Amino acid sequence: MKRPIGLATRLFVAQLLVFLVAGIALAVTVALVAPSLFLAHLAMTGEDSPIVQQHALEAFESSVGVAFLAAAAAAIVAAVLLSWFLAQRVSKPVEELADAAGTVAAGTYNISVPTTGFGPELAALSASFQHMADDLATTDAARTRLLADLAHELRTPLATLEVHIEGMEDGIVAPDSDTYDVMRAQVARLRRLADDIKLTAAAQEHALDLHPRPLQVADLLRAACDAAAPRYATHNVTLRCIPPSHAACVTVDPDRIQQVMANLLDNALRHTPPGGQVIVTATSISEEVSIAVKDTGTGIPIDQLETIFQRFHRLDPARTNRADGGSGLGLTIARAIVEDHHGTITAHSAGPGHGAAFHVSLPANGRAHTGQV
Repeated sequence: MKRPIGLATRLFVAQLLVFLVAGIALAVTVALVAPSLFLAHLAMTGEDSPIVQQHALEAFESSVGVAFLAAAAAAIVAAVLLSWFLAQRVSKPVEELADAAGTVAAGTYNISVPTTGFGPELAALSASFQHMADDLATTDAARTRLLADLAHELRTPLATLEVHIEGMEDGIVAPDSDTYDVMRAQVARLRRLADDIKLTAAAQEHALDLHPRPLQVADLLRAACDAAAPRYATHNVTLRCIPPSHAACVTVDPDRIQQVMANLLDNALRHTPPGGQVIVTATSISEEVSIAVKDTGTGIPIDQLETIFQRFHRLDPARTNRADGGSGLGLTIARAIVEDHHGTITAHSAGPGHGAAFHVSLPANGRAHTGQV
């Protein structure tokens, strides 16, 4: 296959053609204009002898021709050197960007795009390409982690189902109501995991379909606590709801914010032992409403106060199952939904054994994204 002509060569040839056309135009102009001008100036001296004029014209044309050839030779040498230098300066960063694009297209995103000093346009292009490569690297790493996390999360319920099915086939496990209850629980767990993964992806891409409307904070807290109360009673954990001291209103999507509250309350319940307590409060300061969910549970190591919002994060890595019902995505979903409402969610704890508190801050005027999905 014939190798294509490089950018530097094409630029070099293009510049030489420009200089060639300019040289031809100059030569034609000199040939047409110079003799008549010379004869006109010679006539002004009073010399009207045809022989003298002819001799002088030939001498002039000869001198001009020699001078023009010398100048043309010097100009050609200078043009060749300058054209080659400029072609190399322009083509090198472009070729480096092309190589980088080929590397990214091949699936390698951790690259360093060379910067160029040849004008702000190429520098901006290099910076934009580097930013794109970095984003792709981050996305690819997140995808790899997600696949690994999914494989880990799916392994336990699938293994449980497999053991019970094989046990029934071998006659070891009786196909009674207890066995079916276990299998239904694992199927429900898989379904919940699939739903949470879909919701997480939509929330983190700001693609949730939000329908914000004004909502009294007291009503929000009361609805969340009423929905969670039966689960708390079953686990013998006290749930207290303390509404704000004065009326406070936020403009939010009620269903999505209730989902945030449900995730926070479920998380607190999972980490609070029987006899413990969870308190839900709300305060309004200036143009911000802060909702807090505080528990007397196991607490959070200080170095994990931020990482707990990552997908499938575990406070105790030794725990390999989620018999407590969590999918490992609740806090991830909660943060994404809150951020879609232009709010923030943070975790606070003095360490293991000292309980934990989650603070959700929402603007009182409640500007929320309107998603597409």
